[in-house]
Amino acid sequence: MPRKHRRAQWASITEVEKGKRYRIRWWANGPDGYKRRSETVRGTRKDAELRRAELMLDHSEDAPCPTVRQAWERWALPEMRSRVEDGDLAPLTLRAHETAWRLHVSPTWADVPLDAVRPLQVQQWISGLSYSQAQTATSTLSKVMDLAVRYECVDHNPMRERYLMPSKSTIERLDRGVWTLSELHGVWARVRGEWWEAAFLLAAFGGCRLGESMAPRARDVEIRNVDGVTLALVGITGQVAASGTDIVRTKTEQSVRTATLVGSPAVRMAQIVATLPPDWPLSHDGMGNVQPQSRLKEAWRQKRMAHPYRNLRNSWQTWMRWELHVEPRYIEPMMGHKLPGVTGAHYDRPTADMFADVMLDAYKAYRFDEGWTDIWDELGR
Repeated sequence: MPRKHRRAQWASITEVEKGKRYRIRWWANGPDGYKRRSETVRGTRKDAELRRAELMLDHSEDAPCPTVRQAWERWALPEMRSRVEDGDLAPLTLRAHETAWRLHVSPTWADVPLDAVRPLQVQQWISGLSYSQAQTATSTLSKVMDLAVRYECVDHNPMRERYLMPSKSTIERLDRGVWTLSELHGVWARVRGEWWEAAFLLAAFGGCRLGESMAPRARDVEIRNVDGVTLALVGITGQVAASGTDIVRTKTEQSVRTATLVGSPAVRMAQIVATLPPDWPLSHDGMGNVQPQSRLKEAWRQKRMAHPYRNLRNSWQTWMRWELHVEPRYIEPMMGHKLPGVTGAHYDRPTADMFADVMLDAYKAYRFDEGWTDIWDELGR
């Protein structure tokens, strides 16, 4: 039989043992600060209600229900930081919640008591945001209110209601275009010799995300020559943070992998590595330091390319499948994705050598760089 639970204006009473024991929970100041208190009453429910009335009189001068800001600082933020340390939450996800709190949640809700967050006010707040802002901001506030329910400050999470979200027309439509292999050859010609050329090679010909393409150092690259074909095996163990130059963990556990370049891109990668000390990033600032994502994005923008840099990864997946005819079951792990089902969760553990074999076989069957003249000579350098 489920326990009966009722919520009063000031404190909650929970039936612990049918008709015999009740637990009272409330928030109050004390020597250890303002926190949740509890007391067990033996007797009838009426006895528990009388005791609650006495406690309410005793604590009539206590602080009101915690505010949204207090719940964020005491519970939500520390819990998310702990999950990041345990590897259960991506640092970028935490950063997204912190940004949403600072820009959209805190200005409206910081000083509002948890029990004063009402659906009507939530809807009015949502209506003043763009679609993408509302998605992140409501998720952040919902996490705070979930904890308010856990610690019995409120009965339920008002963010669980169904709200009218802003129109998706407020979203800037993303460019979903991709480059073919022959088009990437032309893009490479415009990139050759740039400080971020190695990052481009890893994104366009290795399927790496933006931050992943900027993080590897010279020591992370292994050059092989198999049957007259050059391969560059690049260890992807972290990524440059979205802001700053910190190297943070990859997006997911599966994203730790080996990106494999083959043919002309691998030859060029070998040339770049040969010029660098082992500890230097492949895409450095000239003094051995990691560059921020923002600088590469700006350099890419100035080149006025047909599509955003992030689309290089989409292009890699597309040409691997449709031009080199590699099966998706190989492509997904090479992108750092987990295969679905029990296989992906427990059994599929490809090695760097396996990735290299897939790329080598595909290259032998479809030598995509045949006819590619030396780009350096094309530019007259």
